[in-house]
Amino acid sequence: MRRSVSLLLFAVALSAGTAAVARRIDAGAARIYDVAFVPSSNAMRWLSLGHPTLVANLNWLRTVQYVGEPRGDERGWDRLRPLAELVTDLDPKHGYAYQVTGNQLASAGLIADSNAILEKGFENVPDRYILPFHRAVNAFLYEGDYALAGRYFERAARTPGAPAHLRDYVLAMYVKGDAPGAAISFLEHLYARAEDDETRRALEKQLAQAHLERDAARLEAAAEAYTRQIGVRPITPVQLVMEGLVSSLPADPFGGEYFLDEAGRVHSTVHERRFERPAGGAARTAAMYEAQGRLKAMEHAQP
Repeated sequence: MRRSVSLLLFAVALSAGTAAVARRIDAGAARIYDVAFVPSSNAMRWLSLGHPTLVANLNWLRTVQYVGEPRGDERGWDRLRPLAELVTDLDPKHGYAYQVTGNQLASAGLIADSNAILEKGFENVPDRYILPFHRAVNAFLYEGDYALAGRYFERAARTPGAPAHLRDYVLAMYVKGDAPGAAISFLEHLYARAEDDETRRALEKQLAQAHLERDAARLEAAAEAYTRQIGVRPITPVQLVMEGLVSSLPADPFGGEYFLDEAGRVHSTVHERRFERPAGGAARTAAMYEAQGRLKAMEHAQP
């Protein structure tokens, strides 16, 4: 009897949903699609008669319509997080719901709401690397917190099946966040658990880069102190030792020697690559667009 009632309720809901879609097709050009009311997940769970996933899917259709409204920015996004919470309360494993709504909330400028949905997502769906990846992008693009971005990129990179190149994001964010030591610890952890020689060789190169960045940051800080004390920039890192600003010069992990350029940046004589300092202004805007492009490419690759 209970099953029959459940099926009857489902049929009624499906018919109502089909009618609503038909009405939207007829009137879509005349009005903006909106959601007037989002019920509580507790009420919907009770009304589902033991089928919360079914109700979650019905409300996911409402959410898709809400997100897909071309004039969504004109309407506003007040109902998006409540819809996302409803769907994911009823079906905590709905990974795509976290991903789509988290990204859309961030695009709409609702960063705190986006973060909340994404964090809920990777707690409930820990095998979906794209969710902590999105959270890292929010930290980098909108919050300017490079160290926090590094931690979330690290979480994404640790997820089974995550692309190997995510380690580069981890390294870049930790370096930009003045936390190269955290990058070294993360890469050493991966190296100790590497299962093949190719992975170990790639990690060795990344570790060398991380050590270079850590050493260079320390020497650059000492060079700035030298400039404040002496009044001129140092010409060579040896001067930093002579003034007692560093106890000794660290060994270049690539086998060369460290030197200072005219801007006070430290480089290796045999390895040109360095991560850029955090950008601002137009450069930061360009970096945002580049990162967003990479994010879309990764979304298309996510099964």
